Amino acid sequence: MASEKKVQKKQLSIFEKYLTGWVALCIIVGILIGKAFPSFSIWLDRMSIAQVSIPIAICLFFMMYPIMVKIDFSQVIKTGKTPKPVFLTLFINWAIKPFSMFLIASFFLGVVFRPLIPGTEIIRGQEVPLYRSYISGAILLGIAPCTAMVLMWSYLARGNDGLTLIMVAINSLT
Repeated sequence: MASEKKVQKKQLSIFEKYLTGWVALCIIVGILIGKAFPSFSIWLDRMSIAQVSIPIAICLFFMMYPIMVKIDFSQVIKTGKTPKPVFLTLFINWAIKPFSMFLIASFFLGVVFRPLIPGTEIIRGQEVPLYRSYISGAILLGIAPCTAMVLMWSYLARGNDGLTLIMVAINSLT
């Protein structure tokens, strides 16, 4: 007789179920606040210690905390014993992402949308086409470390939370 395990199906809360919509709503609200109160960003920027934004640090804490308390830290220890995924993450972040972002940004910003990005800017005394600066920005954005939101997406996808935590930490440090 085979023993049957009861599989509990996780019910998503309304916040988890519509997380993408909540993220989009927060982006829209942020843009509207920025347009309605242009000096708000300057006020927020003043709340920094050693170039660390205190409001952002507080928001990141509240975004990461619920996931952190659910992590089985034995998974984190197992991650140290199996470094292959961590090395793969580092390899992808430093050997693949910059070049793939360069190709994607060059195609879209340098070819497809180039007619929509007219103008130049002066950088170190040289006139540079604006689309090239946008390509540089897209590359930097593409190689930026993943954020705490990755913990939430991994949790919702029922991923390995311990491994995700290690990868987010390494991405943030490198």
